[in-house]
Amino acid sequence: MLNKLGYWAVYGACWLVGLLPHWILYYLVAEAIYFILYRIVRYRLRVVRENLANSFPEKNARELRRIERGFYHNLAEYFIDAVDLASITSKGMLRRAVWPQENRDEVNRLTNNQNWIALMAHYGSWELMSAFGLYPDAPTMASAYRPLHSKVFDRYYYRIRNRLPKLNSVAMNEILRFYVAHRDGLDGYPISLVLVSDQNAPIDAQSEWVKFLNHPTVFFHGGEKIARKFSIPVFYMHVRKTGRGRWEQTFELIWDGISPTADHEITRRYAQLLEEEIRRVPELWLWSHRRWKQRIKGEAAKQYNKKYGTDY
Repeated sequence: MLNKLGYWAVYGACWLVGLLPHWILYYLVAEAIYFILYRIVRYRLRVVRENLANSFPEKNARELRRIERGFYHNLAEYFIDAVDLASITSKGMLRRAVWPQENRDEVNRLTNNQNWIALMAHYGSWELMSAFGLYPDAPTMASAYRPLHSKVFDRYYYRIRNRLPKLNSVAMNEILRFYVAHRDGLDGYPISLVLVSDQNAPIDAQSEWVKFLNHPTVFFHGGEKIARKFSIPVFYMHVRKTGRGRWEQTFELIWDGISPTADHEITRRYAQLLEEEIRRVPELWLWSHRRWKQRIKGEAAKQYNKKYGTDY
């Protein structure tokens, strides 16, 4: 009962706040959140600085501080996005996250209007990026999510991710089952599996360490496994900020679902494209998450050092 009351209190408050004009939310409220997060609470500032310094050893302190400030500005706007999604309409989302017609046509041509996988990251506003599934010529979107520890906020995020048509959130451990059940389409549309693949991934026998932002890194490889098993094309989602609370998303083909490809090649291509995007506009990535908790060691370290000419 307490969780239910807490959920409705959070949802109701976010719904009301989301009704405020765009300029108030993104020019006044977002600036206040930035000041609180960065100047007062100093939210995970040590983690952010450590990640930035290790990822960009070639940058001086002034450059790193500029990225740092930009990151907290974007994080503040992300919080506003998460609030705004409680009351936003489909038309509102399509105004905020644009998918250009030219790229839509290209994706439809490459997929022949069949199922495909979109690999994205905690880059930009990953909540708003689900807007692409709202276009009439787009597939039904099924995004994998990791349940939160807080039942109140887990229920809130589940609600905002499922409240609009053609948008479906599925728990990570259920995504394969969901796809098998709906591989012939859902509500008359093909399916796009949307996988945020830059989290701190668990290490297993099939993991491969790749060099990513100057770190030995393991990525989730579930998207690659599903793609290869069912011969589904895989795309990387590019994100570009066009204004406060406004974005543009485009998709680049990583694998066509047909051509021969080596193990881990799809994941390596994803990692390369993500690193290139982060290096272009680094402040849009989620630097506050502890991405590199696992440490490479043993035989894996020997193979990594041999491959990349480093010393771990």
